[in-house]
Amino acid sequence: MRRTPLMLASAIRSLQQPTCHDLSLSVPVTSTVPHHDFETSAYSAEVLYALATRQVLVTNTYNISARYCEPASSVAASDTIQLLIHGATFNKNMWDVAYKPESYSWVRRMTQVEGYPTLSIDLPGNGNSSFPDGLLESQTQVYVETAHSVIRQLKETSVVGNRQWDKVALVGFSIGAIVANSLALQHPDDSDAVVLHGISWDATWIYPAFLAGLQGPAQQIDPEKWGHLEPYYQTQANREGRRAACFAGSYEEGIVEYDWLTRDFDSLGAAITFTYHLVDAPEYRGPVFLGIGDQDSTFCGGQYCKHQPWDLYRKFPEATGYDVKVYPETGHLILYHDTAEQLMTDTVKFLRKHGF
Repeated sequence: MRRTPLMLASAIRSLQQPTCHDLSLSVPVTSTVPHHDFETSAYSAEVLYALATRQVLVTNTYNISARYCEPASSVAASDTIQLLIHGATFNKNMWDVAYKPESYSWVRRMTQVEGYPTLSIDLPGNGNSSFPDGLLESQTQVYVETAHSVIRQLKETSVVGNRQWDKVALVGFSIGAIVANSLALQHPDDSDAVVLHGISWDATWIYPAFLAGLQGPAQQIDPEKWGHLEPYYQTQANREGRRAACFAGSYEEGIVEYDWLTRDFDSLGAAITFTYHLVDAPEYRGPVFLGIGDQDSTFCGGQYCKHQPWDLYRKFPEATGYDVKVYPETGHLILYHDTAEQLMTDTVKFLRKHGF
């Protein structure tokens, strides 16, 4: 019997919360331009060029805050772990929403109903991870190296769940999906399945939408709360800008306010670099899923959303399987819209179909 969203929500409510453990992962990165000292550099054309060519500018080791959640003993557990990577101005908590979790919590649905262990991480410069230089270090190539290191630790050590994992499904939203895209180019054997939420490869709408979000330095927006941050870390300055960036179509007002109160940071480094990681991944040979809202103001503009998402086939030419879902009445922050449960159902169906 097919389980409806209402039945799934009831099932989640009847279960206990996921068994979760917070941990810290050490992630070293090495500069790919070792003969240049960028650590003391101000913003310049040379910095911009290095960032645009997907370089790591600074050698450092970051403490990455992570949360591992596992199914209850009563749920048949999958041997695939989902690695969850958040978007810009979010952190790992976006995957386990406290507002109506029976409808919006990805972690609870995946662990308590579907049997997938999950590992959600805070990228550098977000949540409880290290806050390095927001221009030189908190940038997309460092995020890619972070994901690569975490996957290697999942597969080669027992640091997460006291075991090594044979299969990793990488699930990313927005810049987290862009990280997954770039990782599939640079390290095509890392991810066994790739799940992308809230991106396409048409850059036409990105910067107008980005500017409409009305971001500013977090230290100026709320000095009492964020005054300790350097000005390269930024977030939305008002509710209207946040709504314009994240929501459209059909959603609850309650989750809009929840999102506003729990928003995190973007960085200048990430804002400069993320479009350079919307790339072809010609050597990736796993399955790939894309879910996007038809009113995603950043990545799926208007009538053009009818064809933009299907670039997936061209960007991942050797993938073993594809699925593209465009959700009606849905904006950029797809997991916080009324279509959230359908997104989760479609993602699980895709993973099951391909043996995960």
